[in-house]
Amino acid sequence: MEEPAWERELERCYPVVLRGLLAVAGSREQAEDAMQEAIVAALQQGAADVRRLDAWLYVVGLRALARSRWKQRLTSPLKFLSGSAPAPGVERVQVLELLRQLTPRQREFVIARFYLDLSYDEIATEFHVSVGTATSTVTQSLAKLRRSLVEVSDER
Repeated sequence: MEEPAWERELERCYPVVLRGLLAVAGSREQAEDAMQEAIVAALQQGAADVRRLDAWLYVVGLRALARSRWKQRLTSPLKFLSGSAPAPGVERVQVLELLRQLTPRQREFVIARFYLDLSYDEIATEFHVSVGTATSTVTQSLAKLRRSLVEVSDER
């Protein structure tokens, strides 16, 4: 991919990938750090032959988040940080709460499927799993989310 084309593709997919990483990380700062690490990796390794830059950045960003979490566990106790960003809307909070009920892998696959609009084939390729595993993981995740939504609506 030529440099101007790569930059245009990065501008197109940046907000989508960042939202996906934010949903996984739960922290805008961590998501932005992971996104920046993914972009640096793309520039260093040359992501020119990548078919879906958004998928590649998402997976590399997830790895950066995982490394960050391990470093955090090893170097300091967990701390709750308060940001200066405005509070998220009620609907967004509800979606994030639902996503947190999933396992990390389920959450990553659901975000890849519905935030990044990756096909099951693309999820399988990027996460190095079979298409059946990608499909069943997303299907089981959606069933779990539906059950949670029914429980919430029954409580009201």
